[in-house]
Amino acid sequence: MRTMRSLLVLLALGGTAGADTFGGFSGVDRPYQVNQDKVCTPLVVTKGAASGMPACDKANADVMAKLRFKEPLPQKGIAKPTFAATASGRTLTITRAATETPIVTWDAPDPIGKIVEVYGSQYDDRVAVAYTTRRMGKEFTDIVAFDLQKDGGTKPPPGDPNGTIVTPPPTTTQPTPPVDPKVQKAVDAAKKAAKGAKAIAAWKAVLALDAQHSEALLQLAAQQAQAKQPAEAMATLGTLAASTRADAIEMLIEARFDPAFASLRAEPAFRAKVGLDRKPGGTVTAYERLMGFGGQWEQTATSCDKPEVRFTATRDRVVRIRVKSRCEGMAYDLPFKGTWRIEGDRVVITMPTKGKQVTQADEAGCGFETQGDEDALRCNLGRDIEFVVLPTRR
Repeated sequence: MRTMRSLLVLLALGGTAGADTFGGFSGVDRPYQVNQDKVCTPLVVTKGAASGMPACDKANADVMAKLRFKEPLPQKGIAKPTFAATASGRTLTITRAATETPIVTWDAPDPIGKIVEVYGSQYDDRVAVAYTTRRMGKEFTDIVAFDLQKDGGTKPPPGDPNGTIVTPPPTTTQPTPPVDPKVQKAVDAAKKAAKGAKAIAAWKAVLALDAQHSEALLQLAAQQAQAKQPAEAMATLGTLAASTRADAIEMLIEARFDPAFASLRAEPAFRAKVGLDRKPGGTVTAYERLMGFGGQWEQTATSCDKPEVRFTATRDRVVRIRVKSRCEGMAYDLPFKGTWRIEGDRVVITMPTKGKQVTQADEAGCGFETQGDEDALRCNLGRDIEFVVLPTRR
């Protein structure tokens, strides 16, 4: 991951009296970092304008660590920047680079000399600008940042004016309880049981000890379906669908593609219980959005424009990404492997550097968008590797 990320740009201009440096945006909240120990609140943008100056406070190491500041993403010098900025007198104007559409205007307290750098946040919901100004006859580099959210809504990424990022409502699921040794022993025995009546009895024995055991409910339903007991299988799936266990949705998604349910897959009742036709948004969790079609996503290649991307997430929290491109005789094929986890409505990918301790520099984020009536997943693995993948329907 470190090889994919740009190095932190130090805003140190020769001959300046004071040069603030931008340390990145928080990955868990709205603030941004200036220098080594200042936490600042970005100015809120309303109807394309912002006013005032950001509020900044010094913070200790514990506070800085909790805010999990991400490395900044400089916009200058990259092929497809998201933001650009210009200055005239005291007025700073930030635009969408692709369309040159103004999105922020702001008046600085002193005349602006030049724009040093523009930075976008990982999800393009915040933007920061480093600029020079003169005070008391000396030149300084100042940092100002803007929050593009308004009333809790996130603006769509550039190039997708109709897209939205949907935040699912809080869930009411219960965490999976600690494993009871008796239950685990019964599960191990059930996995060794032959198919048919013996397997059905073994999984029922697990449920006698833990009536909401998600894996047991799935496996019992599968055995019942294979034993040509469709009514019993549907009833067991209904119990699983009504479960409040956190891992119940994982088992329901497994059921969508399990060959054991092939004879039931076309049945409306089966599709409703496992959520096979459920649309994005509403009560659909981030896990279901990621894994709902088997965890397989793709971006179709466009000659010399977009690479082919294959994104595969598995239930054991492993992710594999393959990026392939061919243009004018030049080609590359980049495989990546790491882990994934859900944080709120986003997917965080960790790709550790071999032989080194994992740090925030090894993490990248993916955010959900809607394109038409289906989900899309936008991932930024570094300044030069960004893609939008769509679910691969089996």
